[in-house]
Amino acid sequence: MVVHFFKLIRWPNLIIIGLLQFLLRYSLMEPILEMEGLGLLMTDFEFVLLSCSCILIAAGGYVINDIEDEKIDRINKPEQLIVGNHITKDSALNLYLLLSFTGILCFYLSYIKGYSYLGIINLIISGMLYFYSTSYKCIPVLGNIIIALLSAAVVFIVVIPEPFVKEHPGIMLIIGAFMFFSFLLTLVREIIKDIEDIDGDRKAGCATLANKIGQTPGKWIATLITLLVLIFLISAQVLSKQWESFIPFIYIVLLIDLPLLRIIYLLIKAENKSDFSLASFWLKITMFTGTISLAVFNYSFN
Repeated sequence: MVVHFFKLIRWPNLIIIGLLQFLLRYSLMEPILEMEGLGLLMTDFEFVLLSCSCILIAAGGYVINDIEDEKIDRINKPEQLIVGNHITKDSALNLYLLLSFTGILCFYLSYIKGYSYLGIINLIISGMLYFYSTSYKCIPVLGNIIIALLSAAVVFIVVIPEPFVKEHPGIMLIIGAFMFFSFLLTLVREIIKDIEDIDGDRKAGCATLANKIGQTPGKWIATLITLLVLIFLISAQVLSKQWESFIPFIYIVLLIDLPLLRIIYLLIKAENKSDFSLASFWLKITMFTGTISLAVFNYSFN
């Protein structure tokens, strides 16, 4: 039961969310501000509450998505089906409500600490995840864009309560770059996922982008977006003369540039579900190494 619970809430994805927010705060925002004699407004405890609320709401989103996708998943991945096989639909629904309502921990910050907008933002995010799972997912492009925007929001939400960060052009440039890459790579992952699930979505009448335009056009869109990300990343490396900082440069080339190139190759060659699953796996790895790059940059400059 415990194992199925952790699978249901996609625990590796939740760890990445928490790790990304932690590194943004302690490996990027705090060190740069401290060098300029400034500091962060939120206390460590308040930040933990904020990050936990994001993680819990995301976990709830995964649960409601699996509840709504039960019929589709019986076709696409019956061996991985949790809701209906190992956890009843009613239990999963109760779990979703518990996670989502607990995730509104930001109301503590909203009404006691004065961050009213954070509670509102978390309510909006929770609502978007619910309506994505019940409606928007089967609207071509819209569902993909919503998830990509929410992925970028995970980055930006740690910036919102920090006035010194929002006024710092250097930090905001890096934050903007992370949001941009997070949005585009998540969009690619969503398109690939739609291609992987094309059979079940079609039988369930779910009109995803892949079902509307077909597998081949879908994979070329994903390939072009990935190529765009790689071009932007290499351009940023050249313009900033990143090779002058040897360790970050080598890290980015070996663990981000080359994996992106491999993803492009895998997508071009992809013909069946296993091919797209492999491309999706490499995409997850690249998103993880992109997150860890914050710690590498911080370490290299200390």
